[in-house]
Amino acid sequence: MMSSIAELQKQVREAKELRITGDVDNTDKQYINISSYSGVVEYFPEELVITLKAGTTIQEINDALAAYGQALPFFTESFEKTIGALYATSGPEFSDSVLGVQIVNGKGELLNFGGQVMKNVAGYDVSKLLVGSMGRLALVTQISLKILPQRIAKQFQLKPPQRHKVSELSLNFESKLKKVFDPYEIFI
Repeated sequence: MMSSIAELQKQVREAKELRITGDVDNTDKQYINISSYSGVVEYFPEELVITLKAGTTIQEINDALAAYGQALPFFTESFEKTIGALYATSGPEFSDSVLGVQIVNGKGELLNFGGQVMKNVAGYDVSKLLVGSMGRLALVTQISLKILPQRIAKQFQLKPPQRHKVSELSLNFESKLKKVFDPYEIFI
């Protein structure tokens, strides 16, 4: 299991193809297991901002936030799911909470996008563009999120409506992003 950025980068650099998983029992070399790369990196309750390693479970996050009467402002089906898995499989209801992201691209390079502030204008917001990319563009290692007081967050924790079929435009856009973030087509 990988527990440091350097180990994650090394596995990406040495791989021909990789699938990202949080399955603790999976040791197949074609898979990169992010489950042991977990924990809170930084938490500023007064600023309503938290930065998390991608392998951190929703339950761990909820426990840390509850101590300050705060909560995640989006729906989660399972508290055992990791924040990285949620990032990779969610849509706009999740991306609204994303402030920044750290990734390892297909070349094994560590890249940071966004930050820990509510207003960040520097062109495309890559941290939000990668939400829902299913691990096909990069390995997400850390995520910075805005959080809310529990009483306010509850209204955003409702199950979102079912998403429709992915459009041709969306598939074309993802293909172009793939060329930028994973030119060697490591992530499958």
